[in-house]
Amino acid sequence: MKYIRERDGKREIITKSKHSRNYWIQGVLKWTFCIGLLALTVLLCQFLDKKLNDGKIVDKIRNAVSGSDEPKGTELSLKETETEEEPEKKGLRVCIDPGHGGMDPGCDHNGRLESDDNWKLGLALKKEMEAAGIEVVLTREDNDTKVFLKDRVKIANASEADYFISLHRNKGDGYGIETWMTANSGNATEELTNNVHNAIVTAGVQRDRGVKVGTDSGEGSDYYVLSNTTMPACLIEFGFINNDEDNRLYDANMESYAKAITQAVQGTYSKLGDTKDLPPDEIDSTEQGASQDNGLHGRRLTYPVIDNVSALSNEIFNWGQGVNVDEYNRPTDTLSFNEKYKNYTADFVIPTTEKKIYLTLDEGYEYGCTPDILKTLKEKNVKAVFFVTQPYAKSQPDYIRQMIDEGHILGNHSVTHPSAGIPSLSVDNQTQEVMGLHDYIKQNYDYDMYLFRFPAGKFSEQSLAVLNNCGYRSVFWSFAYLDYDVENQPNEQESLQKMIDKLHPGAIYLLHAESWTNTNVLGQFIDKAREAGYEFALYSETVQ
Repeated sequence: MKYIRERDGKREIITKSKHSRNYWIQGVLKWTFCIGLLALTVLLCQFLDKKLNDGKIVDKIRNAVSGSDEPKGTELSLKETETEEEPEKKGLRVCIDPGHGGMDPGCDHNGRLESDDNWKLGLALKKEMEAAGIEVVLTREDNDTKVFLKDRVKIANASEADYFISLHRNKGDGYGIETWMTANSGNATEELTNNVHNAIVTAGVQRDRGVKVGTDSGEGSDYYVLSNTTMPACLIEFGFINNDEDNRLYDANMESYAKAITQAVQGTYSKLGDTKDLPPDEIDSTEQGASQDNGLHGRRLTYPVIDNVSALSNEIFNWGQGVNVDEYNRPTDTLSFNEKYKNYTADFVIPTTEKKIYLTLDEGYEYGCTPDILKTLKEKNVKAVFFVTQPYAKSQPDYIRQMIDEGHILGNHSVTHPSAGIPSLSVDNQTQEVMGLHDYIKQNYDYDMYLFRFPAGKFSEQSLAVLNNCGYRSVFWSFAYLDYDVENQPNEQESLQKMIDKLHPGAIYLLHAESWTNTNVLGQFIDKAREAGYEFALYSETVQ
């Protein structure tokens, strides 16, 4: 194509060639990219609008650029002056707590997991209740996440539900179902528990084990979720997961159980009305919501008894967290050992991705460090677990009492701290190493110990079973270093940096309380860990 162009008073003929095919393709691609980028921007704004819940992201951007805090436009002004409030509760609301979940499977038998069964029934119950017009709150949103007991209670209490129902399954030599309530239950809690239990029995069970109070340890203790929720609450053990007939009935009657519980809850609500209208002593005969695990008397744990302990392997393992870590900086060995020994109530790391640290200190001998350690912990408002031996408990009664009174957990580190390890002893002597100290502390301090640390980290499958049958949880560690040699203490700044570099979610830190290095850097470690976004959490909240 030709055309005439005039330049500087002169005319010239210009020949213009046709655009090539590649030219047009590049043009189309450029326009497609621009249109796509525009569409993506619109979608991003819509997403942000939805998150901000006001539909005026553009105005917010304009205000930020102009430096003005005043909203632009009548619609935004009206929305921003509105006060968001929780939706008003209308009618019956129930909080359902499917026990365990995620890396905490609960009981298991031949590949069948308690957490799976609890979740299935929880969903069936939710469906049935919502069909009946009942509002339902679940304490966990899926079956892949572990929710700590403390958080279950927090969810339940924040929901302002009328009733709390926790779903579980048993394991052991028995069979049949049982339903639990607190030892100090008031009339409303008793009404709910009996109605729910009787409805389930009517739906069909192998054996009615009855309504029970307290825990298997006796009426002097209660299940954490029952004693800390602020509404009538009960916990149901739906048969034994290692009993074939209980499993058959559980699977066959799941919908019937859901319907029976729903009807029982409706009947209870029709009689009692809203929980907020009930006097406190109708729920519990003492102040509701006060934790039974307040640190002053310890706890009693009950786990399914492991039979024939003597036949289990007594091969001795020397625990160490290893050097390989995952994407969260957690030692990978801790995760694999958690899974390997999940049936033996043992913690090598707390399975969470939350930035929580659990501080533990071993006390075998007193070198004058403990007063400063306790002072630092009090100043920083941190609660720790102190694992003590019997000689230490006998020689340092004032420190033992101070640990308890200031809200720390007193842990069991054996009677004699055998250098060859607990597994080097007979089953009877292993039990004595645990219960000898337990009974001494109970008699002299009215405190039930429930956490155990193996001396030198030496353990076996058999020794884990012994601890389980003693009602103890075994606590290992996901961080430790060579801090215990009082004659060769490590450099303080290097040690502090090592502690910070190894931070990871769910960390169980082991520090020896005879170390002056630990004593001198403890406060700095707490401050720097908090600056990194970590919380020093209570170990008791991890214990099922």
